[in-house]
Amino acid sequence: MVTSENLKAALSDQIKKWPTQPGVYIMKDVTGRILYVGKAKNLRNRIRSYFQAPEKLTPKTRVLVKKIYQLEFTVTHTELEALLLECNLIKKHRPRYNVRLKDDKNYPYVVLDFTHPFPQFRVTRKITPSPALRYFGPFSGGIRDISRFLLKTFQIRDCSDSKFKNRTRPCLNYEIGTCTAPCVDYVSQTDYAEQVEEAILFLKGRKQALVQTLRKQMEEASDKWEYEKAKNIRDKISAIDRITEKQNAVLTEKQRDIDVIGVFEGEQELSIAVLFIRNGFLTGRRTLKIPLTLDSLEQTILEFLQQFYLVSLIPDEIWVATDFEERLLLEKMLAERSQKKLSIRVPRTEQPLRLLGMAYENAKLIYLDQKNKTTISGAEELQRVLNLAEAPQTIEGIDVSNLQGKNPAIALVHFSDERPLKSRYRLYYPKTVEGQNDFAMIHEVVTRRFSKPDPPPPDLLLIDGGKGQLASAERALKDLGVDIPILALAKSRTKSAFTRKNIEKTEERIFIPNRKNPIILKETNPALRLLQQVRDEAHRFSVVSHRRRRKKMMLDESILKDIPGIGETTRLKLLKHLGSLTAISEANFETLIDAGLTRSQAEAVLDGLSKKTSEEE
Repeated sequence: MVTSENLKAALSDQIKKWPTQPGVYIMKDVTGRILYVGKAKNLRNRIRSYFQAPEKLTPKTRVLVKKIYQLEFTVTHTELEALLLECNLIKKHRPRYNVRLKDDKNYPYVVLDFTHPFPQFRVTRKITPSPALRYFGPFSGGIRDISRFLLKTFQIRDCSDSKFKNRTRPCLNYEIGTCTAPCVDYVSQTDYAEQVEEAILFLKGRKQALVQTLRKQMEEASDKWEYEKAKNIRDKISAIDRITEKQNAVLTEKQRDIDVIGVFEGEQELSIAVLFIRNGFLTGRRTLKIPLTLDSLEQTILEFLQQFYLVSLIPDEIWVATDFEERLLLEKMLAERSQKKLSIRVPRTEQPLRLLGMAYENAKLIYLDQKNKTTISGAEELQRVLNLAEAPQTIEGIDVSNLQGKNPAIALVHFSDERPLKSRYRLYYPKTVEGQNDFAMIHEVVTRRFSKPDPPPPDLLLIDGGKGQLASAERALKDLGVDIPILALAKSRTKSAFTRKNIEKTEERIFIPNRKNPIILKETNPALRLLQQVRDEAHRFSVVSHRRRRKKMMLDESILKDIPGIGETTRLKLLKHLGSLTAISEANFETLIDAGLTRSQAEAVLDGLSKKTSEEE
């Protein structure tokens, strides 16, 4: 048996052989799950610091060290390479003891896509670095109003390239005055480029330059007796004045994109407020709460900035209140990622300090407000109810969906920090089970899921069902030698004696191994609500996948199957847009084009449907 003393001695001997170059180190527990990812200038010296006298370590670090079962390292040529690798590994594995942004969902941006001669406007939350894409924002609120304003005022198209290419007449947007119909050559490329430049001036906050340009155009149109055109430009100026009248500049000396970072240190966590300043105007803010990492406050801020700017647009400047050791290294990494000059500054002048103070006060107020409202989390209550060693950070749920044994689909969903992590969702189809046998399907799926070390097992496994489903999953884990907490959640049942008496409803029941009677929790219990959320999400995912598979089989046997040039993707696109096979069979050419088909595909569908109708007659 491996004791903690023997393990510590073995790890200490291993560390003596570690290199002294820069690189990244990974700490794993006995199940192979990654606990912590860190970087170091000197790998050997850095990892040694974790195995010094326990009284010199922070309480959180002492807990981590007790869990370490395996250590790995990757040597890099430079510290910058180590920083990049660390950032990517944290994003991929989301280790328990690293900074984890609980909400990777980004604020919306306006993007102009210059990959087409007539650039397209759209709203997005995902940043894709490309010289052909130009982003503006983020916008913390009112994005729909801004979107409508851009369409109505500057008349930039928002249709897809596929629809643009196949239009033969203007769409409804042209009729209502929100597009100049470049798809049918109603506007020249030069005139359309002027519309785009005006929109860019507005989005960059350069109202004065934009209004001056428009006033000049209005005067020129009036001099040429083009009064309708002059009136439209006048209306455009009025619309710009209305939407910008409430905006006041908070920074007059710098017309650049700046993010101001405010940090308030609470108990075991940081409250962070990011103010978005675009060309001198405060366009929004974002607040986040993150746990303190093993090291210093500065190290936590460094990890936060790494993760935050993986999903957010990188500005021209980032302002922080306190300096940290690897500021210049992070600055270089973000500059390479954004492919532009960037500076991370610690300002000392009056205006920037006032904004840093504003960001700090925002972070502090958000922390205090949430602290007053804070109740015990679902994970913490699960720890208490199930008598777990720790609150489960990751939970996986399994649900079986089938219809009379046909087309069964088994869904596995993954929750991290009580939120769904859809990149870890999986869908299984039975390989060894025939017919309707939920117990055998669960045994097969659990075996397939945990027979591989990657991805690592969750802190808790939830099975949708009762004692039988739990026993099947438990037996599969035992056969694999995998030891993780597991439970089954059975839906509430309705009891009725087929009389006129009031119908009674039972509570949700939680079954765990080695316990005869289920655990019953109140409906308001946060642990039960978390389990219900995981169970319901697994059920939703399995049902949606099951329907998709049935729809695919239906399409394979449909009237579209043998039409040349019409594959599965196109058939699904048509069914999604038109709703039914009947609607597809009754569609005309324009309807098919609106559904996203090319002209040749639309003609092929119509020809194919016509031939099949003739054959049936």
